[in-house]
Amino acid sequence: MSETHTFPAEQDGGPSPAAQWVGVFLAPATFAAHLQINYVLVRWACLRHADIWVHVVDILAVLLAGLGTFVAWRVWASAGRTEPGEEGGSLPRTRFMGVVGAGFSGLITLVLFAQWIGAFFISTCQ
Repeated sequence: MSETHTFPAEQDGGPSPAAQWVGVFLAPATFAAHLQINYVLVRWACLRHADIWVHVVDILAVLLAGLGTFVAWRVWASAGRTEPGEEGGSLPRTRFMGVVGAGFSGLITLVLFAQWIGAFFISTCQ
């Protein structure tokens, strides 16, 4: 019995399922952690006049969400950068996970970046 391959022979396994899930969930998890950390950090930073730590957390959040976007884009690129079709199998699933991850993670990265810009104009004590 011969096996059917959905990826080219050199990429037979395609991207690992872990990479697909990282591309989809790293940015939302980063957003949730960023929200909670900043909620606690703002009062602490105000009392100690340490606004720099708010910026450090914002930079780390943008970088982590950007990493999630990059991983999702690489997953999609390795699957051929075409729209996910209606057929079944690992290739369409990988394309779907890559497209959804890149779009959603990219949007969350932009939101985190916009929140960081706000930290330049609004003091922690306001």
